[in-house]
Amino acid sequence: MRRILAALIFMMIGAGGMYAAFEFHVVQTKEGWLFIPKSQAGLHDTYADIRKWQATTWKNHPKLAQSLIDNGRGNLIMQSASNGFFDNLFQPAGKRRSAANEETPSKRF
Repeated sequence: MRRILAALIFMMIGAGGMYAAFEFHVVQTKEGWLFIPKSQAGLHDTYADIRKWQATTWKNHPKLAQSLIDNGRGNLIMQSASNGFFDNLFQPAGKRRSAANEETPSKRF
């Protein structure tokens, strides 16, 4: 009886996990985790880590983008699409050194 009860509990957990996978996007952002309802049921883009996504990455995930827009989180698309765009523009002068300009220990003295 104990094994049957354990099997039923694990089956319920599995069924709940499959339901969640079909109905929600789990999105990891810089601010934390989001559970966004899918606009269309399916297993596409069940989990997405958008912290380092760029504009070209969003072209491959239109259903996720549509779900984010439908649920009022379209700002996340704009934030992640701008990743890498301004990175090299505003670096301090000390960080722009190339390998040819770096000093070796023998040149310091």
